[in-house]
Amino acid sequence: MSSSSVDNEPLPFTELMKLERLDEVNFRSIAPPFAPWNAAYGGHVYAQGAYAAAHTVKVGFVLHNMTGFFTLPGRIDRPFVYTVSRIRTGSTFCTRSVKVTQDEEGAEVCFSALCSFKRDEENPIEHGESMDIAHRYTSVLEGKQPDDHAPAPAVDCPWFWDYAAQYNPTITFPGLDIRKVDMTAYNKSLPPISHHQLHLYRSIGSIPASDLNLHACAHLYASDRNSLFLITNSLGLGNNFSALASISHTVVFHVPSKNLMVREGEWFCQDAHSERSGSGRGLHMSKICDSNQIHIASTLQDGLVRAANLADRSGLLVDKQEGKEEKIRAKI
Repeated sequence: MSSSSVDNEPLPFTELMKLERLDEVNFRSIAPPFAPWNAAYGGHVYAQGAYAAAHTVKVGFVLHNMTGFFTLPGRIDRPFVYTVSRIRTGSTFCTRSVKVTQDEEGAEVCFSALCSFKRDEENPIEHGESMDIAHRYTSVLEGKQPDDHAPAPAVDCPWFWDYAAQYNPTITFPGLDIRKVDMTAYNKSLPPISHHQLHLYRSIGSIPASDLNLHACAHLYASDRNSLFLITNSLGLGNNFSALASISHTVVFHVPSKNLMVREGEWFCQDAHSERSGSGRGLHMSKICDSNQIHIASTLQDGLVRAANLADRSGLLVDKQEGKEEKIRAKI
């Protein structure tokens, strides 16, 4: 697999998503995924799985709904192999399932998904809540341009913040330029259930206007960025968690396919929050809007969120934290 960056320049999104077609229904990834934590970024296989499915539908069908299940961590030393099954092709909708393994004999499924594609249609029925991001979040956005905000950290929790401050590692996130808005001023007087996190994103490189499914995949790719850390950070867990991993992830698009286009230089905003955690899991929810603050997509993620054993807090957690630092330091 080739590198996802060249001389620390992140790979453009179009290059990151490229697939080798093995036959009519099987595809292999070419570029390696972003891997901040010795495992592949889940948003890569999620978005590329949809793109593989899109290669099996007729022109005019564009993704509008996807639910995926993460069953194993993605390895970074071998490519993903996407196997698409045709469930149904109708006049307006078509459905595909995707099964993902890695390039080895007898490999287990690491990800599976159901993707629904739809043709655009005229319909006068439309309603929705206004996403007045600029007004609602004046305290953290006023007077700033999107690229004034810091890039989203490779891992959004305190041990990595400290590591990055000390070592200033060069960890380039490929495909999209994603910025994390510092929400301290907005969240400081609110309970955790009311905390929000904004991410602003734009494409790296241009995406062909004719490939609307690739534009849709850019939003899928952004939607999983540091998602479950919102929960641990809102609850003030710091580094005191023993497991954090996506279980399932759903994205629903609400607008005509042309409105999903990620034009070069255009910024989009993901507004995320969490309404519930319990039973070792947490719920991440978000809305995505375009530069005109039109609500274009909604997301829902069920994730594994386990707090560390507080009895081990004084020693074991420090050891785990140091172990993570050593792993990422060796990788860099």
